[in-house]
Amino acid sequence: MSTGAHGNRPTRNQQREAARAKAKELRESQQKSDKRRKLFIQGGVAVAVIAIAAIFISTIATSAPKEGPRPANMASDGIVLSGADMAAVLSEAGSPGADPVANQQMLGTSTVAIQVYEDYLCPACQAFDKANAEQLQTLVEAGAATLEIHPIGMLANNSAGTKYSLRSAAAAACVANYSPDTYWKVNQAFYANQPQEGTPGLNDDEITALIDAQKPQNQSKIDKCIKDKTFIPWATKATDYALNGPMAQAAKDSGANGVGTPTILVNGKVYTGSIVDSKEFLAFITQVAGESASTTPATPAAG
Repeated sequence: MSTGAHGNRPTRNQQREAARAKAKELRESQQKSDKRRKLFIQGGVAVAVIAIAAIFISTIATSAPKEGPRPANMASDGIVLSGADMAAVLSEAGSPGADPVANQQMLGTSTVAIQVYEDYLCPACQAFDKANAEQLQTLVEAGAATLEIHPIGMLANNSAGTKYSLRSAAAAACVANYSPDTYWKVNQAFYANQPQEGTPGLNDDEITALIDAQKPQNQSKIDKCIKDKTFIPWATKATDYALNGPMAQAAKDSGANGVGTPTILVNGKVYTGSIVDSKEFLAFITQVAGESASTTPATPAAG
């Protein structure tokens, strides 16, 4: 009698044991596969995070203002005009990225120090200049006042993305650096050719042509300075410094709700009168001059 294949068939217990072993093998294989997949996903996420972080850091590095050179003759971030022909008071450029050094006001003298923080895109600044430029020039040339002009880019975002305010302030710094005695003429030319807010404003070639028309010294150096955007980092930092420093303090002293251009100080006192009334402004200058003249420095004790 033949037993056939039945004699070699595994018993039920052997079949169950084999099934359990196979199931265990499949589970272990699945667990290993899941672990590999998890590690792969984690690795991919880590690489992605690193890549995103690198892009973010790179973006911050390229968008953040870099330290750049400071213009000569603007130690305070402003240029001081004094005496005949609105000549500039010369000063060293200082180290790149250094903070400005405020000019010392000589109280008790007959000369008042007038400071104007202005933006070449600001209509109110243009209105102040139109009403008071001739009067200011007369006072400075007569030796009754010095005029310290601080060009800033407060309205840099109001020129359809071209940042005209910063570019014009930086171009003015090129003039201060290479042809300081031409600054007043250039200042007046900027206001005579002021673009409207919200427009792209003058491009760099048009700014260069405007300045060249004033026949500055070192014209080719000024042209290159504008083309290379040499003082854009300085203009950016000077704007931030002015808005958060002197202009913020002026707003606080005058009780204003916020900073704005033009901000005008006479011997450190904030002018809050009409910017288009030259008589009112002159009366304020005269009043401050009288107060300062009556202030006499303390006499040092004999030692």
